[in-house]
Amino acid sequence: MKKAVLLDFYGTVVQESYGVLSEIAEEFLKKGAKAPKKEIEALWWPEFRRYCDAAHGDAFITQKEIYPLVFREMAKKTGAEGVDEEALKERIVRFAERSEMFEDAHRFLAECPLPYYILSNIDNAEIEKIIAFHGLHPRGVFTSEDAREYKPRKGVFEKGLRAFGLSAEDAVYAGDSLRNDFYGAESAGICAVWLNRMGEPVPDGVRAANDLYGLFGLLEKL
Repeated sequence: MKKAVLLDFYGTVVQESYGVLSEIAEEFLKKGAKAPKKEIEALWWPEFRRYCDAAHGDAFITQKEIYPLVFREMAKKTGAEGVDEEALKERIVRFAERSEMFEDAHRFLAECPLPYYILSNIDNAEIEKIIAFHGLHPRGVFTSEDAREYKPRKGVFEKGLRAFGLSAEDAVYAGDSLRNDFYGAESAGICAVWLNRMGEPVPDGVRAANDLYGLFGLLEKL
């Protein structure tokens, strides 16, 4: 019998930053980027992931420190000049503090019979503000900034469990990233569920639900 649900946050409880990336791509085009808008948007995630993967231990840097580095790489690859990295960083930070909740997340958190915790790749200041903004009351919160490393590194999950006073056997973890959330949590021995919001093919051996409310059906079996 599981004792707790651990949740990713962005893309799981609240909206991911796809709309903001579209706005950022528009700014790059205004600064002379020589690539289609969709290609500019697509540059974000691989570069952001690369910096997160390298940031751990003494080399750890926060997401607010990573954002300008990603913009710099995007500018190099697209030929954009004079990009206001600070203004674009603030745009992402504002989104992180006010992103809208998914309707299924509203229902899930209202009806979940188990205590829920948040374990997310995000800076502490932003998660504190958005939790207060939506009036949420998780039993605990643990971030990449607390861990000084990013998912999918298993240390994030192991440190989070210790902070919450839970064992891996006590919890189920749910998140929308197959790489960061499902495989990351599983590497730490936590039973994980991939929230496959985009209806992608589900690899063999992966537990999946279409949305957060759909997690209820799996919880009854775990």
